[in-house]
Amino acid sequence: MNNNDSKLKFLPLLITLIAASITAAINLIMHVEIAVFLKRLFFCIIIFYILGYIVYIIMNLALKNEKDVGILESEAEEAPEEPDSDEAKTEDDE
Repeated sequence: MNNNDSKLKFLPLLITLIAASITAAINLIMHVEIAVFLKRLFFCIIIFYILGYIVYIIMNLALKNEKDVGILESEAEEAPEEPDSDEAKTEDDE
């Protein structure tokens, strides 16, 4: 497990907690009945946990691809450039 993965593993829970807090506050302000309040809160938690998990997966893939691209770029910088065979022939002919 790399460092970025450990930082992102709480992302679905954080998104869910924020959404549930906002939902609870709005329902309390509107003086909603307890049954309706609990239904809304339940569905909010389920929906936003799924959305948070999707965001978590996308961010992990993006960071993994970014890391892979960075590795490929550093390997390309370290490798010496070899002239093409056509260029070598024309330089020798002249």
